[in-house]
This record gives sequence, structure tokens and C-alpha cells, in this order.
Amino acid sequence: MAALARARFPFDRNRSLDTMPRQLNLLEALQPAKAERTAPLFEDASALSGQVREMPLRATAQLAERRFTAWRGRSGRRYVASIFGIQDGHALGFTDAVLLAVSTDRKIVAARDSGPFGIDAALTRWRDAVAMAGASEIHVHLLAEDSAGRRAALCDLMPEA
Repeated sequence: MAALARARFPFDRNRSLDTMPRQLNLLEALQPAKAERTAPLFEDASALSGQVREMPLRATAQLAERRFTAWRGRSGRRYVASIFGIQDGHALGFTDAVLLAVSTDRKIVAARDSGPFGIDAALTRWRDAVAMAGASEIHVHLLAEDSAGRRAALCDLMPEA
């Protein structure tokens, strides 16, 4: 048992903090030195500031069917959304959500708040109108906490007129 304790705790617990060697933070150990970094991990947000763009989730990039994606708003804020086909009725069944109508060339055609009650007739008319305008998918953002958060997301993601 003593050998197991020594393996788990290689330092002497009775030594003062001043005499103990500095232990590396796990993130420091895994992160390459600044000189070794040649290419940025993510695209430069400053070069694309002011543009709304889709940024697919890396964790789901290798999956055959895309179910989630992320959008970067004009402010630089990131919005994660679920992906539904334009005729999938589930997309219109969410309440208190931000709905994004997206075309095949990955542009937002229209955006709206589903509202607290998800009025079927109005949402169905909206879906039919955006389908005629070229939308092929509806992306649903559910993480806005309240109506003010949904309005802010809509203003950030809404296509410019």
C-alpha cells in the first residue's frame, strides 16, 4: 500500500511549498511553445469581423449527417444551432427559439423568433415563404435565455437588407 501511495504522490507532503519543485499546469504542458505555433487553430475573427458566417462544429465534421452547426454573428458571438430540413415539422415545434432559414450556399435567407407559443399557422407560412426564397434548411438556436437574448441574436445574425 505504501508503494501505491508513493506512486500516486511522488513528492514529500511534509516539505514546504518553497522547497517543492514548481508543478506544471496541465494546459501549459500540452500547449506548444509560442515559437512553435505557425498556423492559427481557428480562422482570424478580426479579418472577418462584421460578417455573419457559418462555422460548422469540428466535433461533428466527420459525421455523415450534420445535426449541429454554429454561426458567428457580426459581433463575433457564436450561436450553436440544430439543423433541420426545410420540410421537417420538428423545426417549427420549438418555442422560445431563434429560427434561421439557410440556403444551399450556406447563407441566412431569413431569421425570426418562434415566440413563446409557436403559432403553427404563422410559422408554416414563414417556412413556405423562405422555401420559395431559396432556403433548404432551418437552423434552430435554443440557447437564448429570454426574449431579449433572442432579439439580440436576431439582430446579430439577421441578413442585411
